[in-house]
Amino acid sequence: MSVQLRSRKLKSGEKSLYLDIHHNGERWREFLKIRLSPKDADRNEKKRLADRLRANRELEILSDETGHIPQHLKNQNFFLFAEHFINTYKFKDVRIVANAVAKFKLAIDNPRLKISQITPSIMETYKDYLIHSSGLAGETAHNYFTRFKKILKSAKIQGYIKVMPTEDIRFSNPHKDDTLRKQVLDGEELQKLANTRCGNKEVKKAFLFACYTSLGFAETRELTWGNINKSRLITHRKKTGELINNRLNQTALAIIGMPGRKNDFIFNVQHISINGLNKTIGYWVQRAEINKHITFYCARHTFACLLLMNGANLKTVADAMGHSSTKSTLKYLNFINKLQDEAIDNLPALEIA
Repeated sequence: MSVQLRSRKLKSGEKSLYLDIHHNGERWREFLKIRLSPKDADRNEKKRLADRLRANRELEILSDETGHIPQHLKNQNFFLFAEHFINTYKFKDVRIVANAVAKFKLAIDNPRLKISQITPSIMETYKDYLIHSSGLAGETAHNYFTRFKKILKSAKIQGYIKVMPTEDIRFSNPHKDDTLRKQVLDGEELQKLANTRCGNKEVKKAFLFACYTSLGFAETRELTWGNINKSRLITHRKKTGELINNRLNQTALAIIGMPGRKNDFIFNVQHISINGLNKTIGYWVQRAEINKHITFYCARHTFACLLLMNGANLKTVADAMGHSSTKSTLKYLNFINKLQDEAIDNLPALEIA
C-alpha cells in the first residue's frame, strides 16, 4: 500500500496537488483542492499542508484494515463537527437537523463530547429523551432521530467512527400508520371561524384559504398573485416539489378578494413565525368555542377530509394535495371511515318488541 503526493500541471500554469493511492491491487487519485503557483507567498505552507494530508490519508487507509481510529480523529469534538455539517448542509430540512442537535445537547449535557465517545448507550439515552422528555409531539421525535443519524453517517464516511452507534437501535415511528393524528375542522366549525374575530386578519384569511386549497404555511407565506391564473391556484409544495394545480371555488376567491400585482404577496404573513402564527390561531379557535387543538397545518388535513366527504375519490384527493401516490392520502380516507363508523354507532337505540 502506498500514498504518494503528486501534482498535475493546469492550463493556467498552476499545479494541482493530488494523492496517488495504490491499495489491494487498485489504484486511484484523490485531489486535495490545493493549487501551487510560483507567485504564491504561502507556497511552502501549502506543501506542508499537503504532506500532512498525505500522511493522514495513509493512516486512515491502514486504520480501515485494523479497525483502529487515528488519534486526531478520536479527539474531534462532536458539536464542532455537527456545526460544520449544518453550515454546509444543502437540503431543506436543515432546520430539523439543527434542532435535532440542540435536543441531543440537552439530553447528553456534555459540550466536550467527542465523536468517538458516542456509543449505542448514549444514543439510547437520546432516543428515550426524545420520546419521553423533549416535549415533542406526533412524528417529530422520530424525525429528529432520523435527521441526527445523517450527521453520524457523515462522521462514519469521514473515518471518525467505524460503526454507526445506532445500528442496533430500533426507533419505529410511533405514528407511521394509516391513521390521521391531526385535528380536522368540519363545515360548521369553519363557518364559526369565519364569523369570529381573529387577532390578525391576515392570519385568518391565510388559514381559511388553506382550508380550501391544501396549502401548508410554507407555500402560503410565499404565495403571490402570479400563482393565481383564471381561478386556478398553481404552485409547488415546498416539502416535496410536487405540483399543486387546484381550482379555486367561490369561497376561496372571496377570501383573497381582488387581485393585486403579479409579484405581490397575497397574505401579509412573512414576518410571522410559525409559533406566533399557531398561537394566534389557538386564541381564535378558543374564541370561536371550538374544543380542538388547531394549528395551521390542520388546514391541509381539513381540505383533504372535506374533499372526501363531498364525494372525491382517493386519486383526486392525492393530486389536489400534491401527493406522489395515494399511499399518503389513505390516512384521510381511514379518518372519514372512522367518523362514519362513530356516526352509525351513535344512531338512536330502539327497543325491539
